[in-house]
Formats: sequence, structure tokens, C-alpha cells
Amino acid sequence: MLKRLWLIFGPIFIAGFLVLLLIFFYPSTTSHNLTEEKYSAASVSAESFKERSQKVRALTDPNMRFIPFLGSSEWIRFDSVHPAVLAEKYHRPYRPYFLGQAGAASLNQYFGLQQILPEIENKQAVFVISPQWFTETDYEPAAFQRFFNSDQLTAFLGNQSGDTAAKHAAIRLLKQNPNVALKSIVQKLSKGEELSDVDQVAIDIFARFNEKQSALFGQFSIRGQLKYKEHVENYLKDLPDQFSYDELEKIVRKDAEANTTNNDMGMENHFYTREIQKDLKKWEGYQKNYNFLKSSEYNDLQLVLNQFAKSNVNVLFVIQPVNKKWMEYTGLSEEMYQHAVEKIRYQLESQGFTNIADFSKKGGDPYFVKDTIHIGWLGWLAFDKVVNPFLTDPKPAPDYKMNDRFFSKDWATYDGNIKDFQ
Repeated sequence: MLKRLWLIFGPIFIAGFLVLLLIFFYPSTTSHNLTEEKYSAASVSAESFKERSQKVRALTDPNMRFIPFLGSSEWIRFDSVHPAVLAEKYHRPYRPYFLGQAGAASLNQYFGLQQILPEIENKQAVFVISPQWFTETDYEPAAFQRFFNSDQLTAFLGNQSGDTAAKHAAIRLLKQNPNVALKSIVQKLSKGEELSDVDQVAIDIFARFNEKQSALFGQFSIRGQLKYKEHVENYLKDLPDQFSYDELEKIVRKDAEANTTNNDMGMENHFYTREIQKDLKKWEGYQKNYNFLKSSEYNDLQLVLNQFAKSNVNVLFVIQPVNKKWMEYTGLSEEMYQHAVEKIRYQLESQGFTNIADFSKKGGDPYFVKDTIHIGWLGWLAFDKVVNPFLTDPKPAPDYKMNDRFFSKDWATYDGNIKDFQ
């Protein structure tokens, strides 16, 4: 009987064991290929967002300065003046590495950063904030888990120092992913307990396995090449060889005018047809009760800020606008929206994050917003006018002064006068 079972399951067991050995002893040395790194950087895929190996490979290339551009779905709004296109066409001394997906927000960005801490230390980054992240209802667990993996988990556990940020991150992780691996260790952190030597050994073993797994499987992707042609190369021929904002604006205006003809909200035709038109009446007044002032996202944002400060990263923050006509149609309160922007800015500026491009009042400018909430066309040009000089002439990070009060529920739910918050 045992012999028959071995004949059936033995080969499966041996094959599985050999795969584990292959992963565990797979070499993790990095070989650079600038072309492939560009593919990964501009693919805006789930793989390039959450997998370690592709990010580390690009961010450590000695021949090109890849800069993390963190955000959500604005990065997929490609057109002729998208940041990736302008950087490639005009041979900028940097290339954006886009980190973000629809549905991702600060918590996913925080855990993703844990994989690349050595690579971002004393460097620069661009972080796009969407006030729409700051909803009263909590982050969807399914959305969080879609962009979270075991390598991020062990990177976080290996990096954490038992401080307030680690405790808050552990609490949030348990809420968003109740069945997370190494749960007992995460629970200890959430209670502020010290990890044992056995815990540290377990973290080290799993971390090594996860890094090797990323090195092995993270390289197998052809999607990046296909997307680079679609996202970047197809637009290069449309741009003048000599850089000129005036000439670029002419091209962008012509493109925007030709692609906003089927609606009176200034939205891109295809987006309007696919996402808005069929349910237009449903959206009328839909956002009249929205409140972006009370949200756990403020605490999650503090995790990201805390990590940037620890890693001494000089960050440029960009605050996106909302399409003004869409805002009026859906009943979204302009006063509430600007109050939320003020709250976000206070959290940034009071801690030393003073590099801010605030586009929140640009939602009524023609061709600044490409759909309902994402910049495009002239918005990308305004973005470039701020981002390019910031990255082309790097400066040291400001002197950050972090305040753990921004991890409190008091701050997350505060909707009063910002200057009165104590």
C-alpha cells in the first residue's frame, strides 16, 4: 500500500522539493539591461508595481536614474506629453518608474516601498495624491490584497523597528488581510510586543525565500515590451525634435479638441462612452454626501511620510484636481474638497514636506483633466513644468520633523479648522 502511494505521490513530492531548492538557491545577482528596465518602468502593470526584482533592477542601474513615481491609475492616462514620453523623447537625465494601479492608495505604497528601501535612500521620488483616496469607508481589503504579496510582508517585518509606525502598519495589515502569513508575528507588532529570536529566524528564512522567488519569476514577462511600444514609442514621432512648451501645447490642444467631441464635460471620448454615458442619470448628485475629511487614509499616508523621512527621500507631492463639471454634476462639495486638500497639505507641510504642486483648483481649466479625476493633456504639461526641474537639479531632502499625532484617530476624523488641531 505504501509503495503504491509512493509511486503516485512520490514524483510530485520530489518535483516540489526540487522546485523549492531551485528557488532557495537561485542566484539573486542583478544584471542590467536598460531597454528591459524601460519596459518595466512604463508598463504600469501589477507585476511592476508589487514585484521586487523589476523595481530593484531599474533603481540600481548605474547608467540611468530611475525615479519612483508613486500614485494610482493616473499613470495609465498615456498621451503625447505623458511623463514617460517626454523623458524618452527629450533624453532627460532620469526615467520615471511608475508605481500604482487603480484601487491602490497609501497603504499599498507603504508596503511596496519596503522592498526598495536601500534603493530609495537619499534619493528622490514623485508622489501623486488623489483626495478621492480619503473616503469615510475603509480601504477595500480585496483591493489591498490584489497588490500585496509575501515578499512585501517579510520586507516589512525585516525592516520594522517596533515604533509607532510599525505598530500602526501591523494593525492595518491585520485588518486588510486577516489571514496574512506569519500572522502571530504581525499580531505581536500590532500590540507593541518585542519579537523573539525565533521570530527573527522565521522572518529571515521566509524573506530569503521570497527574494529568491522574486528574482526567479519576476523576470518572466513580455508584457512590458508590448506596453512600452503602445505607451511610449507610438507617441515619440508626434513630438518636435526641439523641446518647446509652446509647440507641445499646440499638439496637446489639437489632440484634446479632437478627442472631447461627444460630451460637454471635457472628458476623453472613449472614457465617456465606456464609463459615463450609459449611466449618466445615475451619477447626477451621486457624490453630494461624500466627505473626504474623515478617513483612515490620513493615517496610512503618515506611514508613507514616515518612511520617506526615515529613508531621507526628497519627495515632490502632486495633488490632483477633480473635473469641475463632473464635480458640479455629481454634487461633490467644492468647499469640502478644498478643506480636505488643506488638511492634506497641513499634514505634509507641518512635517517638512514642502515640495508640493497643488493642482486641486485646476479642475475647471480646459483640457487639464482627462476624465473625471485624472490629469492629462495640458495637465501633464503643467505636471512636467514642476517635475522636470525638480528631478533634473536634485537637492537634498528637507529637514523632516515627524509627528506621531498624525497616526491618531483624532486626526483621521478631524474636520474642524486645521489651524486649531492640537
